Formats: sequence, structure tokens, C-alpha cells
Amino acid sequence: SPAASAKTKGNDIMNHIVKSYDRDLEEVLGEVTAMGRLVREQLVKAADALEKLDADEARSVMTRDAEVNGYEVSVDAKIESVFARRQPAARDLRTLIGMSRVSVDFERMGDEIRNMAGSVLELKGLDDSLLENRSAIIMAVNTVAHMIDDSILALSRLDTNLAREVIARDRLVDDVYRTTLRSLIVHMMQDPSSTEGAIALTWIGRSLERTGDHVKNVCEAVIYIEEGADVRHEFYTGKMESCRNGSAEG
Repeated sequence: SPAASAKTKGNDIMNHIVKSYDRDLEEVLGEVTAMGRLVREQLVKAADALEKLDADEARSVMTRDAEVNGYEVSVDAKIESVFARRQPAARDLRTLIGMSRVSVDFERMGDEIRNMAGSVLELKGLDDSLLENRSAIIMAVNTVAHMIDDSILALSRLDTNLAREVIARDRLVDDVYRTTLRSLIVHMMQDPSSTEGAIALTWIGRSLERTGDHVKNVCEAVIYIEEGADVRHEFYTGKMESCRNGSAEG
């Protein structure tokens, strides 16, 4: 009947729209995950430059940061296009907002890794104590690299359990930074001639710690997309909720 035919045609159009929308979201996800993989590659190369004191590799990392920035511009353009054509709501809106946050954090990771590479250029001869601190930083790089891998996996699967595991791992990176910083300060006090190398290692450790923070932010965005929960400031929001409950009881 004409009514049934019209209904079938309407369903076909709706299915086409849904599939087209899904392709748009998958395209954004693909761009964001490619960006994350490049950032991970940059981190490993920066660590290699640190281990070998390879100035050429450090400069290559610094130069290639422009590619990371290019991804952010591309992701922004794709997200703006989807907003303009689709007017997303609910889960789809959270997905696009979350992807935008992830893109920003990957770009900032790229900046921190570029800074790490720049600090490698300041390193010359390292005494035994500085070599020991460098080894601790390089080991922490492995932790952060695995965090990036798992954050990309969590984003691709919208796996909030994995995302929370990665968030917890960030404390390990923070602990290494604090321990290394204390060691470097003591070493500079004992041997002022080591100050230049110790300061460069301090900046490298700081940039790595910040990179870990940004990986944590990526995982918080995964939780936001999947659960609709903003866990970026859990202490603050939890305290505010407690105050509201207290006021209501009063």
C-alpha cells in the first residue's frame, strides 16, 4: 500500500542518516586515535634521544610536533562540521565534546614532549648520580607510553574500567617525579657544577609528569562520553554535593 511504501521509504532514509552519522563519528575517532599514536611515538623517540643524548633525534621530535598540532586543527574542523550538519544531542553531543577534550590533551602532550626534547639539547656529560636519575625518568616514560596505549584503547572501546585503571596509574608517574626532583635538588646542593644537567633533567621529569596528567584527562573524557559523569574534579564536586546535602538536611 502507499502508506506502507512511504513508511518503508521513511525507515530507509532514517537508516541512511543514522549510518552516515555513525561514519562521521567514526571519522572523528579515527583522527583522534591517530593523533594519540603519533604522540606516543614522539614520546618514545624523545626518551631514545635522552638515553643516547642524540641531539639530531631530539630536534626531529621538536620539528615533528607541528604534525601533532595539525591533527588538532583537523579534528576541530571535523567536529565543527558534524555540529553544523547534525545538531547532535545526548550521547552524540557528549561524544563530540569528549573527543574535542581528548584532542586538546593530546596536543598538550605533544607540547610537553617537544619541551622534553628541547631539554635533551641542554644535557652534556652526566655524572653517575645524574645518570641514575635519567634512568628513572626513562623507566617512567615506559609507564606513560603504556598509559597512552591503554587510553587510546579505552577511547576506542569506551571502556570505563580500563580508563579508571589508567587514571590510577598516573600516581606512579607522580611518585617518580617527586623522588627524582628531591634527588636532583640534593645533588645540585652537593655538587653545584652539576646544576645545568640537573635542571635539564628536572624539566624533562616535569614535562613527563604533565604528560601523564594529560593521559589521565583523556581517560576522564572516556568516562564522560560513556557515563555522562564529569570526574575531572571529583574532590571539588564531591565536596559541593556534601554541602548541598548538608544544607538540605538543615
